[in-house]
Amino acid sequence: MWLYSIVTYLHFISIFIMFSSLIVEMSIIKGTMNWKSILILRKADLFYIIFSGLTICTGLLRMYNYGKGEDYYLSNSLFILKFSLFILVGLLSIYPSVSFFRIKKSKNGLVKIKHFISIKTMILIEMILLLFIPLLGVLVAKGIS
Repeated sequence: MWLYSIVTYLHFISIFIMFSSLIVEMSIIKGTMNWKSILILRKADLFYIIFSGLTICTGLLRMYNYGKGEDYYLSNSLFILKFSLFILVGLLSIYPSVSFFRIKKSKNGLVKIKHFISIKTMILIEMILLLFIPLLGVLVAKGIS
């Protein structure tokens, strides 16, 4: 019972940290940024990546070891939608992540962010889609399919 509680807690906390990381990214990214802000942006993105992985690991543990069993989840269309949304959010996050880590330090300390608007839009879409995942999780837990 303790292990189930710890895994569930880590699952929820990792989702919160993922969303918080996106909030940091959204609030920091600008068309022109200084190097310190870029380093913060990269750290926020690294947190996002790490806690996305933890979300998947704890989610799989819950599905296979501590939940209602894989048959229950894999036969539930809302669970399939939930997992698909998570995969979609992960795929959408590749473009901003790669962009953040390709930024080179400039001599004057300021860096112009290429495709700033599209990166910010992608982060916003990720945030919106992430908001639906807990709702789907609640519906799945209540047996709605």
